[in-house]
Amino acid sequence: MLAGQENNRLRVNLNPISLEADVAYFGARLELVGEPHTRYQLAQVKVYKALEAALGENLKRLKKRDS
Repeated sequence: MLAGQENNRLRVNLNPISLEADVAYFGARLELVGEPHTRYQLAQVKVYKALEAALGENLKRLKKRDS
């Protein structure tokens, strides 16, 4: 890092309520897509499921840490 530069790391707010809302959002998006009929919809389903799983894991770890 160069002198005088700030640390530009991405800061993530691990708020359990926000994560629960995000998980619910991706669940709703999956319901809206339904059975994928196009490659685009199939890609959406894959991405939403991956994000839902990642957020769920983060939420589980956060709840475990807070208890």
